[in-house]
Parts: sequence; structure tokens; C-alpha cells
Amino acid sequence: MTDAYCLSNFIDFSQHLSQPLRHSNRIKYTCFDISDNYIIFGATSGSLYFFNRGGKFMHLIPNKHGPVTHLSISANNKYVAFATQRSLICVYAVNLSAQAAPQVIVTHLSTDQSVQVSCIHWTPDEKQFYYGDTRGQVNLVIISTFIGHSLLFNMSVHPLLYLDAPIVQIDDFESLLLVSNNTKCILCNTEYEEYKQIGNRPRDGAFGACFFISPHESLQPSRIYCARPGTRIWEVDFEGEVVQTHQFKAALATAPVKILKASDHDELNNANNADGDDALESNDELLDHQPQQLQFAKLQRLGTDFMLAYTELGLYIFDVRLSTVVLWCNQFERIVDCRVAGNEIFVFTQTGSLYGVQLQTLQSHAISLIEQSKLTQCARLLRQHVKYFADKARENYELKQLNLLKQWLIERQQYELLNDISVIFDAIAQCTGSALDTHSSGGSSATTERSVTTTATPPPPPPPPPSNQADNPPRGVYVLENAFCDNLLKQAPKTSGHFKDALLTVTGKFGKNIIKYKFNIFAEEQQQQLVRELIPPSERSLPFKDIKARYESQDDDDDDAIVCRSSRSLAAAAAGGKRATSTPSCIVISPEEKTIYNLYLIHKSAKFSRTHCVERYRGVFDEYAASELIQLLEKLAGIMIEHGDSAEQAQRNCYEMYFNYLNPELIWEMDDATRDYIASGFARLNAGVEITRCTHCSFPLRFDNACAYHGLGAVLLRYYWSRGEQLKCFDVLQAVPALLDILAKFYLAEHNLAKVLPIVLNYGAVELFQDVGRQLNGAAWARCFEQFVDVQRGRLICVNCERVTSVEREQLSRHFFYTWNCFLNIALDHLSATETLALIFKWSSYIPSDAIDREFYTRCLLKG
Repeated sequence: MTDAYCLSNFIDFSQHLSQPLRHSNRIKYTCFDISDNYIIFGATSGSLYFFNRGGKFMHLIPNKHGPVTHLSISANNKYVAFATQRSLICVYAVNLSAQAAPQVIVTHLSTDQSVQVSCIHWTPDEKQFYYGDTRGQVNLVIISTFIGHSLLFNMSVHPLLYLDAPIVQIDDFESLLLVSNNTKCILCNTEYEEYKQIGNRPRDGAFGACFFISPHESLQPSRIYCARPGTRIWEVDFEGEVVQTHQFKAALATAPVKILKASDHDELNNANNADGDDALESNDELLDHQPQQLQFAKLQRLGTDFMLAYTELGLYIFDVRLSTVVLWCNQFERIVDCRVAGNEIFVFTQTGSLYGVQLQTLQSHAISLIEQSKLTQCARLLRQHVKYFADKARENYELKQLNLLKQWLIERQQYELLNDISVIFDAIAQCTGSALDTHSSGGSSATTERSVTTTATPPPPPPPPPSNQADNPPRGVYVLENAFCDNLLKQAPKTSGHFKDALLTVTGKFGKNIIKYKFNIFAEEQQQQLVRELIPPSERSLPFKDIKARYESQDDDDDDAIVCRSSRSLAAAAAGGKRATSTPSCIVISPEEKTIYNLYLIHKSAKFSRTHCVERYRGVFDEYAASELIQLLEKLAGIMIEHGDSAEQAQRNCYEMYFNYLNPELIWEMDDATRDYIASGFARLNAGVEITRCTHCSFPLRFDNACAYHGLGAVLLRYYWSRGEQLKCFDVLQAVPALLDILAKFYLAEHNLAKVLPIVLNYGAVELFQDVGRQLNGAAWARCFEQFVDVQRGRLICVNCERVTSVEREQLSRHFFYTWNCFLNIALDHLSATETLALIFKWSSYIPSDAIDREFYTRCLLKG
């Protein structure tokens, strides 16, 4: 018979949660996540509160970047990713050691603080996570460690998708990424970089989606489930096609379950008091429950068979394979979020409370009550579900443990209660009696029937390993080829509407499994292109499969001879005459040469996959000291030049590989030669920018403030400035003036406003001006107005020599200058309306009549 389920083992964590907040009434918990080891809360203070799974407070991680809005723990409890109200994404490296300082790395999500993170999802390998925001953008964040030190880590952000509505839920499986937003559901293959919309019917609202991976594909294939309006759930295959729509609106017209809570005292009086409770519950069954039209903003897998969804007022558990409602519960008030851990459900409410319940079958719960000697509760449970337990007792020999309850009721003379559940004990006697007959007389018909029941459905064997990889590709790759692979789609007959044209804008296509650099990851045409790029003409006469095998053999046997790519091998091939055309000349190369050539292959592979391939060569770079690594990169540049790159381009390629790998904070620990190498490369990668310079000292005045590796340059300047090496600072600034915002912060710390104002006005970054404006007094603002008028007239003050240079109006408009509206609104943020209007009146003759909008004067009136 079909199992019935209940919610049991209720835990209220409120007392534990209030402990760290007992000294502050203003701090509230805002969000939470749970893992195997921790329960972690974010708070309005911005801090993270660590508890163990039992609810005991362990640790506080302070954070001054604003209230926490979302957080997520990585699979193995190594990192915590969280978002704040100030549009920041932060990652904390979990380290509860008292000797180690907490590490939190931060990156800005957007300068517009109205853009907020809406969901965070870690991948199983802990090396990356996805987050979606309210503007509809999905980003991939890569977590990386440096130079073998696990405590030094950084993260890089890679935009993946730009959708048209806020992101609701993100899930992934192998190379598939599932994204649900307010209007649609998108299935992405990050390996083949293909994107498909699930279904054709749009929607408007927060609806979740998740993967449901089957442990036995041959018996029940894995599926995707997407919430839909009207309490419906789409069942979708891995090709993105809707297989079935599950309707739960009418099925939810049933009574909600009560949470089975443990009693403090297991006394006989409880059984008498239970009569009234049972009567109330029986009355609940008689009530007319209406169909429920619900909207599920998040779907989560519960155990191996069920799906959990929730609304503000209830929990809902579905068996989506059988399209049935397992149970629903409305005993929680104003639910904010839920998390699943095994068969446990943790519910967080708007009051800041956390509750835990466990999904169990009724029979397993009854047996657990017997084992805990909670006989009164067990008797109540049996009375409420007499028919279920009677049927189960006829097929489940383990329920014989309930006989302890029968004896206990007889001893306490609870004959009325015993009579109510006597049918259960009769069924147990029939089952156990049949079992005894089996041992004594070889088995009766009842025993045979039960034996067939218990042995007819053995657990399914695991699927056999594939005998031929070509015929049996790994799970996931098979469905991806059917759904997404361009090469297969060209061979298969096309179906109308299989892919959505111009579905969305994709930038920085970057995925979990996209960085694979074996030959077989590329399509055939890309493989041929790789051969044309890497194989000398003298060797292209070989069959492609032989070339491929030769290059792949170096991964299998380090002692194999590797085809030399240098001009010397080509000369040897030419000297060999006809034999050279059929058999390429080979020499055994040193381990370092092999390493360099492998790095070159990685670099070439990046052009096909459009990624930096940092993880591919990180392990190689970690083996070298800084000076040795520079020498290695110089040799790699030589290989690039041999294969057709210009010397300039080869140097740029090597610098980019190094900077993508480097943790900028390690600059403080390097030797001078390495720092000079970094400074030279930083200037080279930012060369070619048009700069308007001072006519007296040639220091930059106007320029494009975009900068490659700005964070690296900022650390470099901070190091030079802290060591009193201002000349080196200015050498870097001469080459890369986009770092002048860092210099402005140095001068601001020294309260040298005479230097700060020219930088701010020439740099043209609103964020920098806003930061500086907070520290300007009335006199400084008056001077700022004067210099701004000069800027508008084309008179620019040099930060270096403090002399004025006149520039043409064309040069002024070529780079961004603040408009009067922008300038005045920033001033009004820090001055009174009277002071601002007085300065406007003073310089009114230089202000064009249409330069100030009406909204600015409205702000002045409102500010008073």
C-alpha cells in the first residue's frame, strides 16, 4: 500500500538564536542557510552568526558592508557567499580557528544600489558559484587560491546572461545551468554554449525551478521541474521539452497535517486529554477545504522522491513522479525561507525564528516513539490512523514492536483506547503468527503471500557500466548532444521552434565544464582549425587522428617523444627529403620545454573557448618562484613569436596570463625585480590610450579612465607610496593615468585638497567625486566651484606642476566631464540649499541658461 507521511521531531531554535542578540534589540536576522556542520544567519548589522547543527552559537564574523540579504554555504562548508544591501557580493573563507583572522573578500555588484542579489547557488566543487540579481543578470564567480596558500584567495566575476526580469532561482547539474526569472525558464548548456527557453507560455511572477536527478536512470529518468501559475508544475526533460504538466490545485483541497511535537511528560493523563484533540482533528477532516491556487517561488528536492515548495503561509510536499500531494502544513506563520537537509526541513519566519521538522512515514515514526518510550504519543498516533496501521501490519513484520504498547495499555487498564486500536494488534498477530508457521511447518498461504510481497520488488541493481564509451556516453553528455550539440543538430532533421532566436544577450560565456582543453572537446571544424594553428605544414600530411593521438600521448606518458615545433625540427624535416613528409622528425625535449609547450597549447585553446584558462595553468605556475616564473614566461613568449605572433602581442599574452593568475596582494612580498616586471607589464597592457597632457610637464590631464587590471595597479601604487617612492608612483601614473583615482585617495588621507580637486575634476568619475565631496568644507566647495568653472572653459590644472593648461573644446568633449546638473547635485548632497544657491549666483555668468534642470531647484526647495 502507499505510505502515509507526517512531520515530526519538531525543534524550536528560538532560544539558541536569541543568545548572541540578547544585548541588542536593534539587530535582527535577515536570512540563513544550513549545511552538514553549520547553521549560519545573516543580520541587519552585516555580520554572520555561526551555529552548529544543534543550534549552539559558535562564532561571529563582523562585516561593515551593510545588512546581509542573501547567503549560501558551499558544499563542503569551506566558503560562505553572501550579498549585502549595498549591492556587494562577499565571500567568507570559513576558518573558526582563533589564531587565524577572518577573511572576507568583496566585490561591487553595481554602482546602482537599487540592484540587489536575488539568489545565490554554489556548484558542488566549491570553486565557483552563480548569483542572479534584480535587473535580470546572471553571473559566475570563480573562487581561486594563490601560490599554494589556501588562506590567500580571490574571486573573479564573469557575466553569463542578461535576461529581461529579476532572477528567481538558479540550479545546475554537470554542464547544465537552469535559470528561472519572473517571465521564463532558461536551460543553458555551458559546455556547448547553447541556450533554450523551456516552454512557450510566458508568466509574470516569482516561480522557481530545479533539477531532479534520478539514482536509477533506467527505471526513472532525471527531470527538471518548473513552477507555473495556478499551482502547476512542469515536468521537463533535459532537452528542454515539456513532458507533462502536474496539476495540484484540486489535489490540495485536503486538510493540512499537524506537526507531531514531542510532549514534555509521557503520562496517562495525556491520553485522556488527547480525546479532545483527536475529536478536533477528526472535525478538520470533515471541513470543506477549497482548492488552492498558489505561486511557488522556490522548488527544492526533499529526500530521494519528493519536492518541497513553500509560500508565506504553508509548506507543501509533492510526489512529482506520481503527481500526488504527500502533505501540506500551515502551522508556520509568515515563512521567509526554507532549507532542506536530507529529510529534515528548516523553516525561517519573519519573526526571526527558526524551526526544524522531519518528514517520516507514519510507521517509522510510530516505531521511533516506541524506541523512545513515548507510548502515549504512539497510542494517539495509532488511534488517528487505525486503518493505515492495520493495513501496514499485515505486510510489515517490524510492526510487531507495537505489541509493547498493547501490554502497556493493559497494565494501565486503558481498555477503551485499547479497543479503538485493537484491529491493529489483530493484524500484527496475524502477521507474526504466519511468520511462526513459516518456521514450524514450512509456511502457509498467508506467509507465501507476504513473502511474494516483500521479495517481488527487490532494490533495482545499479546500471551496468558502459561497454563502449562511443555507444554509451556519460549521463549528461548524452542528453546534451541530443539537445544542444550543433554538429548533431546539423545532421538531425530540424524541428520548428526548437531554439528561440534572439532569446537573450549572452556575454562572457563561461561555465562549470567549459574549460576542457583536450582535442575531443572541440567540434570537428575547430579541431581542424587547431591543427592549422599549431601543426607545421610539413606534418599536416598525417591523418588527423594520428596527429591527435600524438599530441594526446604526452598526457599519458611523460617519456614519449614529442613533436618539436621549433624551426630546427622543420629544417631537419626538410633535410630528410621524402621521409620527412611521411614521418615527422621527433626529438625528446626537456620537462621545461614540455611545460612551455603545454602552456602554449593552453593559450591557443583559450582562443577557442574564449576564457582565460587560469585554472588550467595555475598548478604549473604554483611550482615556480617569482623570478623563475618570469623567465618561464619570457621563454613562452619566444614560442609564441616562433608561431607567428608579433613580439608585442606575445609579451601582452604572457602578461595577461600572469596577471590573471596573480593575487595582487602578493606584491607586498615580492622582490624589486618582480615588482618592476609587473609595473612594466601593467603599463604595456594599458598602452595606446589617447591622453591630453600638460604643456609644461607632460603629466596627463584628460584620458579615458577605463583600466585593465585596475586592482593590481592600485596595490602597486599603494606599495610605492607606503615606501616613500613617489617618483615610481608618478612613473606608473604617467603611463596609466586611469590610476589617478588612487592618488586622489592618498592626497585625501593627507588632507591635501589642493591636489585632490584637480584630480577629481579631471578624472570624471562620479563615484570618486561623491567620496571626496563628503570631506569638503564650505571653503573647499567654493574653491571647487571656481576650478569647475575653469574646467568648463577649457583651463585644466595639472596635478604635478599645478600650472594651468588650455585645451580645445573638442578635447573637452572627447572625454567625460561632469555636467552642471551632476556637479550641483553632488554639491547639494553636502551643502545647504542656501550655500549652493549662493555659489550658483556668484558664478552665474559662466553657467549656460539651460544647464540646470528644474528638478535641481525642486530639490533645493525640499531641502530648505
